[in-house]
Amino acid sequence: MNGAEIITEVNYDQITGIFEMKVINFPGPGHAKLVAMGPRASELVFSHDTRLHVDCDLGKRGYSAGDGAWIISKCATILGGKVQITFEEDRTVFWFQAPMKLGTPPPLDIDEFRLPSDVWGIGVDDSMIQRKLLRVLYEHTGIPESRQVILGQNTEEIVGFVDFVVDFVNRRPTGRFFIVADENFEIADSSSHEHISGSECIRLIRNALSLEQESRMLALVRSANDSPQDLALYSSKAHGVMPKVPLRGSSVRETVYHLWRVRFPGLEGVVSPSPVASLGNLSDTTSVSTVELLAEVEKIDNFCVENPRKSPQDKWHLLWDELHQLKGDLKSANDEDRLTEAIDLIEALRDGNKPADDFMPTWLRIRSDIVSFISQN
Repeated sequence: MNGAEIITEVNYDQITGIFEMKVINFPGPGHAKLVAMGPRASELVFSHDTRLHVDCDLGKRGYSAGDGAWIISKCATILGGKVQITFEEDRTVFWFQAPMKLGTPPPLDIDEFRLPSDVWGIGVDDSMIQRKLLRVLYEHTGIPESRQVILGQNTEEIVGFVDFVVDFVNRRPTGRFFIVADENFEIADSSSHEHISGSECIRLIRNALSLEQESRMLALVRSANDSPQDLALYSSKAHGVMPKVPLRGSSVRETVYHLWRVRFPGLEGVVSPSPVASLGNLSDTTSVSTVELLAEVEKIDNFCVENPRKSPQDKWHLLWDELHQLKGDLKSANDEDRLTEAIDLIEALRDGNKPADDFMPTWLRIRSDIVSFISQN
């Protein structure tokens, strides 16, 4: 019908792989005669060398051979699908269905990748260095500082992380959330010790939210421990893992792009038309400050002097917390594998509830490797 609104409905079932399209139009001239013909009208539409004119006379030739719908029907058959048209009292419905596979999207220019503007970045880490790196990581993926919340600078922020995120999401019914949580938090003092798992926090957050709220979230774990068993555990609770390894700006965007694409199929909103203006001035995501690394080394030095190896057993938890933070920061700075030995030596101290008998000689080797690295940068 000339001038009438035409409605097109499209649906794709990812489970069955079936694509379906309907085109719905209002009645035009001669529609009542087409309705009166019943199923015969639909058959004639897709017949070879046949046209249905507005007066419903059959077989008349004009400017068209009448093969258009017949060709459409043949194409549908070749695709393994089918077409149909029905003339109802108040509308005409053209229907097409065929099995289809989603095509591979064109290669993405990583420099053009940004998360959508409605995304909030929420991170938690008890290392000052890692919190700074999280901020740069979020900026490289297009999340401005005004939409970042980085926690972990004290015990209260770590212990209250789950409740904070749940409340934050509840207050923003239309936003999306990119969460990055460190895996290991050691809450310790001279008389008590508690281990908090970042992946467990994510599991609790996901369980506390509705399915709709959780569907707007990408929650990742970062950890200095990356054995297959560790990664499997993290992935069972979170949506994925963000490695604590040296990542340049483009590497960060590529890593997040693939994780985002898995979480939100169809590449919805992954390329922003307005890149972050300051992106060109951002430093490498893993540009760990040598001054801050040296401060961590001195902190552990002082701890060793104040807490010798034969101190009470619970003192080890305080020392191990510092060592574990240092390990994560070293992995983020280990761009040319110059810190691999120091990282492996700290990992060897991971097991046990007290310092190893050779702790001090081991620490001096770790310290020497780090100081050598710092002096060359």
